[in-house]
Amino acid sequence: MKIRKCTGFTLALPILVALSAFASTPSSGTLNAPAAGQINSVSWSGGPLSGATADPAACTGVNCDTFVLTVNVPSTFYSSNPSYAVHVRIDWASNTNDFDLNVNDASGNTVCSSGQGQTNFEDADCGPLPSGTYTVQVVGFTVVNATYSGAATVAPEPAAATGTARYKKSNMTFSAPLELQRPNNIVNSSGNIVSSDQDVEPRIIHDALGNYYVAAIEGVPGGIDVWKSADAGASFAYLGQPDGIQIGSAAAGVDGVGLGGGDEDLAVSPAGVVYASSLWLGSATQSTSFNGGTVWVSNPVSSDLPLVDRQWIAAHGNKELYLTTKQLGADLDGTVTLFVAKSFDNGITFPQVSPVTTPEVGVQPGDQGNIIVDQNNGNVYTVFIDSHGNIVWLARSTDGGVTWILKQVFAAPAGVNLANIFPIVAVDTASNVYVTFSNGTNVFLAASKDQGATWTAPVRVNNGAGTKTAIGAWISGGGAGSVDIAWWGTSAGNANDPNAQWNVFSAQSRNATSAVPTITQTAATPVIHVGPICNQGLACASGTRNLAEYFAIDVGLNGESLIVYPDDKNTSSPSGAARTFFVKQTGGSTVK
Repeated sequence: MKIRKCTGFTLALPILVALSAFASTPSSGTLNAPAAGQINSVSWSGGPLSGATADPAACTGVNCDTFVLTVNVPSTFYSSNPSYAVHVRIDWASNTNDFDLNVNDASGNTVCSSGQGQTNFEDADCGPLPSGTYTVQVVGFTVVNATYSGAATVAPEPAAATGTARYKKSNMTFSAPLELQRPNNIVNSSGNIVSSDQDVEPRIIHDALGNYYVAAIEGVPGGIDVWKSADAGASFAYLGQPDGIQIGSAAAGVDGVGLGGGDEDLAVSPAGVVYASSLWLGSATQSTSFNGGTVWVSNPVSSDLPLVDRQWIAAHGNKELYLTTKQLGADLDGTVTLFVAKSFDNGITFPQVSPVTTPEVGVQPGDQGNIIVDQNNGNVYTVFIDSHGNIVWLARSTDGGVTWILKQVFAAPAGVNLANIFPIVAVDTASNVYVTFSNGTNVFLAASKDQGATWTAPVRVNNGAGTKTAIGAWISGGGAGSVDIAWWGTSAGNANDPNAQWNVFSAQSRNATSAVPTITQTAATPVIHVGPICNQGLACASGTRNLAEYFAIDVGLNGESLIVYPDDKNTSSPSGAARTFFVKQTGGSTVK
């Protein structure tokens, strides 16, 4: 059963009246505008409460409380004090309990909320909340005999190591999921199965004509599968495996056999040249199609560095292609290096190879995210987590990939793991830069308006009962200040819960560079997986990596969100393996 999130839930007015019986102590209070340079607060307490309540409509006096908040802060105060905002916050003793917080207006609409997991507080940033009467609803998501203290404050926005966001109900709608079909098992002339029964870690891109291309891995040595849609995602044609013959693949799906498929990535040039990269045991096969995926030219040793891992590609102009890889080096600490190679002939050769990091000196990389080029200025960006797992770094080149500088995006305390799994970098049409990452519980967003030199404090993206745990985020840029973000989310308290039910969530911000961005979110899919999701590679327990390590999104020509993702719950695979599915935004605000 799909569990609805608290965020944005609209209660009918009669229910709100009934909820007033579940009162806190005191049951009401007034928040007045403070004197110049001062702050004002009103406080209350509540509980003890017990229950497991995902839906605010199921509130009773046992599992929920309400506090009637009268705001007496006229708009003239906010215009004279633009840094001031109303925060509503609750605190409780231990993160073994979990409350959610909604602030509803007189019509029952949620105007601000906070719903996260693994904390002992909720803090709803309501912005310049107009004068009026509001109902603060404290929901016991999972609580046992728990009490809390609450406060509403009008004050300047606080400075914090991680920032705050304002969460609103999303009006985005999505199409029904479409499974991308492929041969179940391809058999060679000897009768041996030569492809794997899965398609995971999918990537989607679009060209200037609106064609969609999708690639997914079968895993080494199964190769990669590629599809194309020429009708805006209504249907997809299977193009086969461009890495099917490692030396000089001449046509899509030759023999139906790939030797790579360890990792893949896709890119497209403004002129419509399509690029597909596939990792195999010896190198990475770079395949290029000049005619929309019908015929491919392949270079099976696009990376001539030994022991490479996790390649990503990005196009610039009509001929240049960047390829980044992580060289594993010797089996010693401090010998991992990130490299970026550059092709000037559409990925046929890569004569320019430059180190992003250097072994044994400076920052040592751990998990490396994608590479992207700002088409406005030619800047190249890639992102990675350091070897200790707690610092996010951006690498930037302003001279076509020849030299690189490193900029720190965010540093978490020692021992915090931000490699869940890849950090992802995106740019918008105004050259703003964005990075997403996860600490295993929440997805965070940081933004830069100066090409990565400085960054906003990261803000939590996921919010509400349906996504207490959020991992595997991907971000794509749109118009100035606008981004789409998607991730795996579950109401379970951790990613290893054997009963966790996972959806793909989609979020949007159209002021993502601001100090306090507004974020809307919705579940974009039905439940796609039940049980643990482990994204720690070979350290994962058997059976917990069915969805592999990531999925990706794109923003279409009209600013709509395009999402491809692995699904092992609704799959047509004979073995029950995960297959790639596609959903497209069909309504609501876009990021164009």
